[in-house]
Amino acid sequence: MTYNDTVCEALALALLRLMQNKNFEQITISEIVKLAGVSRSSFYRNFESKEQILFEYIRGLYQDFFRAGDVPERQNSADDFRTFLLPRFRFIKEHSLIFSVLVEHNMLYEFFRQTEQDLILLLCGQNESVSPYHRAMYSGACAGVIRLWYENDFLETEEEMVSLFLPRI
Repeated sequence: MTYNDTVCEALALALLRLMQNKNFEQITISEIVKLAGVSRSSFYRNFESKEQILFEYIRGLYQDFFRAGDVPERQNSADDFRTFLLPRFRFIKEHSLIFSVLVEHNMLYEFFRQTEQDLILLLCGQNESVSPYHRAMYSGACAGVIRLWYENDFLETEEEMVSLFLPRI
């Protein structure tokens, strides 16, 4: 990890910590750099705005989300979907802090809206006939399920979440 990567990570984590107690709009660059322990010039060398910090962090999270676990060659059976879903529910639980922040700041739907094309590709394969409405339905369903899981304090295990999700796909 380079120094620049370390600075970017420190800024992202500082922003996330601040978002746990404060509205995103009320957070200042000064608060972020102070909590991160970096200078304002380090901030502006890497980002143009606090929104960009969050966007870049979510983009990295999104990439990690899709790298979590194997993707079966085909998703025709319950076992194929289980193979696909279980590591992603584990990923969400492991990263419950960021997903909690996304829920609290009404950004979870944006995360899944950004992922919907890849999500459909993974769930449905190269089926070009999947309409934009189906993509919206899947991304909305994913966000809704994760929001409810968060509201239940991630009480259910990842395996239980897969079992709840599978009959609906």
